[in-house]
Amino acid sequence: MTCTCQQCKALLLPMDMSIDRLPEISFDLYEVDKCKIKDIRGRNFFFHEIRKNHTSIIIFSRNFIEQETKDYIEDFAKISPSYLKDNDVKVILIASAYHTNLASFCQETKFVHEVYTDASLAIHRKAHLFSQIVDGGSKAQINPHLKHSSFIRFLLSTKRASERSTKGHGSLFQQGGQAVINSDGKVLYFHRDRNNTDQTPINFLLSASGLNKSFDHFKDHQTKTNIFHDLRRRNIKNFEFV
Repeated sequence: MTCTCQQCKALLLPMDMSIDRLPEISFDLYEVDKCKIKDIRGRNFFFHEIRKNHTSIIIFSRNFIEQETKDYIEDFAKISPSYLKDNDVKVILIASAYHTNLASFCQETKFVHEVYTDASLAIHRKAHLFSQIVDGGSKAQINPHLKHSSFIRFLLSTKRASERSTKGHGSLFQQGGQAVINSDGKVLYFHRDRNNTDQTPINFLLSASGLNKSFDHFKDHQTKTNIFHDLRRRNIKNFEFV
C-alpha cells in the first residue's frame, strides 16, 4: 500500500518503491534554541550559541554505559576537526550525562569535537526524541559503526556498568538522535533513534552537511537492497525538511 499524503507525494518517489523508513518530521528549532546546556566545565550556554556561524552535525547520545554509544561516538574521533573547520562544519555531541562525566568519556572514546550535556533532557523533549525504545533493534545489522555482535556488546555494556556507577552517565531509557543544521538555522536533516543501534551512518551526516568527502572506514557494508530501501541513505539533495 502506498501512502498518498502530501508529504510523501512531495518526495516524488516511484509508486512501486518499498520504503523501510521515511525521514523524520523536524522539530521547532526556535524552541530548542532557547534551551540551556552545560559544557565540560559546567558553564551554561543556550543551544543557539553553540551552533551559530557553522553547519552543525548534532549528535544526541544515549547513556555512556552502553557499548553501542561508545562504538558510535569513537568513530567521530576519526574525523579531523581541522578538516571540518576548513569547510565551516563542526560536530557537536549533546549527552544526557552529568557534565562531570564528559571529560572521562571523551578521553575513553578519543572524541575531540565539541561536547555538551542536556542532563535535564529539556532539548531531548523539545526535539521529541523517543523517551524509550520504540522497537527492539531488529535492524541493528545496517549500522556500520557497531564493532561487535549483540551478545558481545551486551557483555561489554555489563562490564562497563560494573566498573562505574550508572548514576550521572545518562538516562538508561532516553533515546538519541542526529541532526544537521546549517548556519542560517535551517534543519537539513533530522533522525530520531528508535533504539540503541539506530544511529545514522556518519558518512551520511557528512554528506547532509555538504561535505563531498566520505571516509572508507565508515562505509556501510550492507546489501544495496537495504541501502536503497532505507530513505535516510538516499541523496539528501532530493528532499529537505524544515
